[in-house]
Parts: sequence; structure tokens; C-alpha cells
Amino acid sequence: MLKKIFCLSAFALGVMAMNETIEGYNYFLSGPSVDRTKSQYEHDAAVVALGLLKKRLGNETLPALPDDNVQAVLKLKQSLGPDRLKELLQPDMDDADSHWHDLIGDSGDGWKAAKARGVIFLPNVTHELFAAWYSTEYADAANLAANPEHYFKHTNRTSTGLSSKILEDLDNNPFLEPLPDFPVQQAGDKDLRDGTRFGVLHIAVRPVNGADYNQPHDGFEIYSAVWYQDGALDSYLDKESQHMVIEIVNLTLQAQKDIASGKLAVTGSSGTI
Repeated sequence: MLKKIFCLSAFALGVMAMNETIEGYNYFLSGPSVDRTKSQYEHDAAVVALGLLKKRLGNETLPALPDDNVQAVLKLKQSLGPDRLKELLQPDMDDADSHWHDLIGDSGDGWKAAKARGVIFLPNVTHELFAAWYSTEYADAANLAANPEHYFKHTNRTSTGLSSKILEDLDNNPFLEPLPDFPVQQAGDKDLRDGTRFGVLHIAVRPVNGADYNQPHDGFEIYSAVWYQDGALDSYLDKESQHMVIEIVNLTLQAQKDIASGKLAVTGSSGTI
């Protein structure tokens, strides 16, 4: 299930690869053209998000915040809550909507993508378990901390549970990259508040052989791409790629915690949730 996430980040066509150990786990990350660590991308995003919120709050008294910018912006967002964040960021959402309407109007018939990939080795998470975790309320709960530039998220709720607008047939979007080796794939529209489609999110997951990466156990790969019309600037796409690298790491780390702790029950030898 795809989540409809409201964020105000810039928008990855990347070639540089990173090999990082994060919280003791091995990650092979790629996407952004600027070769930095996930932590550096995240702190840069936190500086932007914290600056924006402080600007909108003006002279209002802030709660006591940690020195670390990533933790500080998370605590401030949690303190403000979604309704207050929507109120504060209304001018920025208006500007973003206007920007995207102009870009759509100036674009041709082509599409271009921001992309990021992560090959991940976690002791309790397989590609199937991550896909299952991502469709639960635990992934919803992880959204605010998944990226400093996530402010609030809307997921439609129905009588049968959580749902989001999903493009079941990938052929509806012929510009999407064919990924025959990825058994789990989803694609969904990114919509403005008036319902205008301004992008398409494509996520895919597959298992990987640990021996191919000199790892003691098998892992999984996440492919994440956001497709925009061809008027989008490459600089926007690279920022979006950085944004997705942050999300890949933070969401998989949270999945590991939720599954290892027993918070998300796993039953049977196949590891079915």
C-alpha cells in the first residue's frame, strides 16, 4: 500500500554508490549525484525543516529542543501536531501547489525520474516482511521520523482498513521502468490538494543473495522512484533522491525494531505476518 505523504522537500537521478554501516547494519545505497552519507543528507534536510518551522512560528516560544537538528525538528513537529503544522505551512503548501501547476503547464509529454536504491541486510527483515510491515499502521506511525521534511500524512481509511490510491496496472504508466526481477511492486499517483496528478511513485522490493555482497545472510533491495513531467529540474530530482535515501534507511530500521521486538507478530517458518 502506498502512503500519501505531504512534504515540502525539493524533489534523483543518481550514479554514486555508498556502503554504510548504520546502527550496526550494512547498507548499500545509491541514487544521489552528490556522494555523501545518509546522515549528512538527513542533517541538511533537518536544517531546512527546522528553519522553515521557526520562521513560521515567529516569536512564539519554542519547547526545549535537543542540540541535534534531526532530533530537534522531530520533537518540534511532535509538539506542534498535524493540525498546527497544516496551519503554519499553509503558505508553503500554496506556493508548492502553484509551482507544480506552472511546471505541469510548461512541460511536454515526457517524464523523468528521481531514483534511489538500497540493498539492506537486517537480521529480522526479509523483502516479504518489509512489504508486509509497510502496509500496516506501524509504517504510518514511522512517517514523521522517516524524514525531517515530513510534516503530516493522510491515509484514507475505509470500513475494511487502510487504503490508498494505487495504480494496480503498471501499464497505465508506460514511462515506469520495467523491473521483472522485483516480485513486489506498487505504483501510485502523487496528487496536489486539488487532485491534480503531479507525479507517480514507484516502489519495488526483491530478495538479494548475501554472498553477492560478502554478507553472512541474505538481504533485500528497495527501488524507489518518483516520476515527474519533463519540466522538473535535475537539481530538484537530486534533492528528491537524497530524500528517498533517508526514507529507505529510517523505514527499514523501524521495521527491524518492530519485528525484532515482537510488536509486529511474525508467525510460521515462512515468516508470514
